[in-house]
Amino acid sequence: MGKEYSKISPTVVFCARMRAKQKLPFSEEIVNLIDTKFKEHIEDLPDYGNTLKSKSDFIPFIEGRYYSLNNALMNIDNAFIVEIASGLSPRSLEFLNKKDITYVETELKGLIDLKEKILTEIIHQKKLDAKNLFFLHINPLEKRDMDKIRKIYAEKGKNKKLIIVHEGLLMYFNKNEKRIFRDNLKYLFENCSKGGLWLTSDFSRIKKKDEIRGKENIRDKISQVTEREFDYFESEEETKRFLKDGGFKPKILSNKKVIEKLIKSKSLQFNKEFILESSKQYRIWKIELS
Repeated sequence: MGKEYSKISPTVVFCARMRAKQKLPFSEEIVNLIDTKFKEHIEDLPDYGNTLKSKSDFIPFIEGRYYSLNNALMNIDNAFIVEIASGLSPRSLEFLNKKDITYVETELKGLIDLKEKILTEIIHQKKLDAKNLFFLHINPLEKRDMDKIRKIYAEKGKNKKLIIVHEGLLMYFNKNEKRIFRDNLKYLFENCSKGGLWLTSDFSRIKKKDEIRGKENIRDKISQVTEREFDYFESEEETKRFLKDGGFKPKILSNKKVIEKLIKSKSLQFNKEFILESSKQYRIWKIELS
């Protein structure tokens, strides 16, 4: 991406710190490395407020959507997973030991180079088998970069199901950029794998009419750094029209079981109904070509 989009990059450090706070697999190792060996290569948010200190009686959004997407992927064998704008997510490391999975991380050029170095360190430390993990720099708003994915799929993904995943990406795109992204994925699936899947939580969060915003809101801090306003669809119906107009058929997957498991593990049963209602904001959309 160009300079305008590179401003989004500080948010990947924020998400990495939140995952580490929530103790997601490999997340603490990633944060330790960016704070020590690779500190000079990162750009952090200037102010987190109380975000990293606060304690919560519900499942944090970043944790909930992470496990919801993982759950959707866990039931798919013989897959070629491409994560768009993977940031500093540890997800690929969790899939290294899953049979018949090839995983491709994609990001901006500088960020994907850093990501590869960080994960290589962890892979070496943990003695993980990473022969089916690959790194690719792309701009998902450039149609020609879909051909980079098509090329690596042709080389490494023979007879595997192509799955495109992303989380926490689309809210940074305006409506026109969302259309470009959607149409680029359609081009990819039509020319690469018509039976492929697009899985994301990014369509589940819709714009709230009564949302309270203020100077202490972490999203406001992120908007200032990225110079981008968060952009959500107005309703589930609008989202479905957007996908259908682009030649896709969407289905919303329930994440109730995975969230109930988290509730139990965190002893949050007293707040169960509120958490389950909130978790609808990060349900996974399973999207296929019409």
